[in-house]
Amino acid sequence: MMNVRKRAFRGWGFGVLAFLALAIGAYALVLYGTPEGLRQRMFVSEKGALPELWYNVLFAHAVSAGVALAVGWFQFMKRLRLRMPGVHRAIGCVYAVMIAIGGMTGLYLAFYANGGWIAQAGFGSLSVLWLYTLYRSLKSILVDRDPREHGRWMVRNYALSCAAISLRLYIPLAAVLFGLTDTNDTFAVIAWIAWIPNLLIAERLIGRRNAAAARS
Repeated sequence: MMNVRKRAFRGWGFGVLAFLALAIGAYALVLYGTPEGLRQRMFVSEKGALPELWYNVLFAHAVSAGVALAVGWFQFMKRLRLRMPGVHRAIGCVYAVMIAIGGMTGLYLAFYANGGWIAQAGFGSLSVLWLYTLYRSLKSILVDRDPREHGRWMVRNYALSCAAISLRLYIPLAAVLFGLTDTNDTFAVIAWIAWIPNLLIAERLIGRRNAAAARS
């Protein structure tokens, strides 16, 4: 009975994750999916005058990160990996390209983040770790031929991708709980808690899997 409940809970949690990933991915594509449309968004217009390059980089970041978030969760479906390995690899290639673009553009955008240097360091660290975990995941499968290690690094990488979800949950929470609506006031914290707890959860999941594998 306990195992059944655990499986049901994991399935429910995975379903919620998939829904949020698709919703936030669609949100990014709809609101920021065109170079012209993104200029009309409040988040963009309130930043004032910015280099033309910034708008192009934001467009590339929104599209790439949105696509990566929306498709990344498919890679953790065991049935897909076993029954359709070609589809798994194809989605993985798309995901890797999108993360590479999203990480590099995110690093540029971090320098312009609201919230001062603390927020900029937080978002910059996220982008660096996003790219690093992608590199380790690709190296583990393409060079080392170690699927288990590849899976571990992909868990970490997608946990960082889910910072896009966390960010959009924490912003309204800050407004509701503390009355803070200006990201110049909240991003110094949100830029870090959007991804650090995700990474800690990923490490806990990896630890449990390792323990289960050692017992079997």
